[in-house]
Amino acid sequence: MTQLLEKLAKNFDTVSPATTSAIEAAEKFFNLRLPSDYKAFLLFSNGLEGETTDSYLVLWGAEELVELNQAYNVKEFVSNIILIGSDGAENAFGFDTTKMTIVELPFIGMGHIANEKISETFSDFLSNQIKEQNKSFFKRLFN
Repeated sequence: MTQLLEKLAKNFDTVSPATTSAIEAAEKFFNLRLPSDYKAFLLFSNGLEGETTDSYLVLWGAEELVELNQAYNVKEFVSNIILIGSDGAENAFGFDTTKMTIVELPFIGMGHIANEKISETFSDFLSNQIKEQNKSFFKRLFN
């Protein structure tokens, strides 16, 4: 497992794990249970940043979930979305809370431009976002 975590750290800027209390505070704020694979990720690294197969990926830490969803006024524009990160530019990634699927939506025009479903699960989302050499790592981490 240590080798797998070192491989992830070489390809992304990671941070210390989230605390269980920070994850529980986010769940309480949003009044829902976050998916187990997403919580496993937060307990491994409380966010990350780096290049992906096609673009760039920024995933927020547990504390940032509440802070940045409030700052972006997400509930004002889309009541069933919790943003979890971005491509580092124009687009955000989030959970559609009706089915807990991953969607992509623009920061500008949020709520006016349709969300695009990009993955059924958080694990699949990560597998699709990371560089080819990392794909097996996330499958082993979350399975």
